[in-house]
Amino acid sequence: MAVRTGGPHIRTRAVHPYPAAADDADAALTWIAADAAQLGGAPERIAVAGGSAGGNVAASTVLRARDLGGPQIVFQALTYPGVDGSLTSASVREFTGAPVLDRAALELAWRHYAEERHPEPYASPIRAADLGGLPTAYIAVAEVDPLRDEGLAYAGRLGAAGVTTELVQVPGAVHGFDLLFPKARVSERTLAD
Repeated sequence: MAVRTGGPHIRTRAVHPYPAAADDADAALTWIAADAAQLGGAPERIAVAGGSAGGNVAASTVLRARDLGGPQIVFQALTYPGVDGSLTSASVREFTGAPVLDRAALELAWRHYAEERHPEPYASPIRAADLGGLPTAYIAVAEVDPLRDEGLAYAGRLGAAGVTTELVQVPGAVHGFDLLFPKARVSERTLAD
């Protein structure tokens, strides 16, 4: 992150905004697919996973692989994914002061990631016109999380597009629950899923 000063305010901007993270993920996917055997894997059994902003990058990766002829991905696991830069969901409005992640933090994160609330589907995967042909999905959302409703909506759109999708709603959980409380039963169960 670069910091610029001007007058009494400090303004920041992303050093490597969108599409840098998506490009990096595509490069990693291409490398893994090409060298899967040397890595002890199989190129026909690649999965992607990510939580929060990483869920955005994972969702973007499967969209880009499908649309741009990238390596085949057979599974995607998204935990409380941030897939909608518009920040218009009911849960974003509801959890303005939520623990761990709130609307102000999301606005800052999107400003740094996309420098604007990008309507492009690779930046906001929920905005893709067609989600058909994507790999099987597992999506976990936390109940007390501003990203909850966009995760629910994304799972719904995947299912409506014919993508086999398992949606898990974790009651009472906050954003990042599995990282904050890894030994909690709910975190262990989510990881096991």
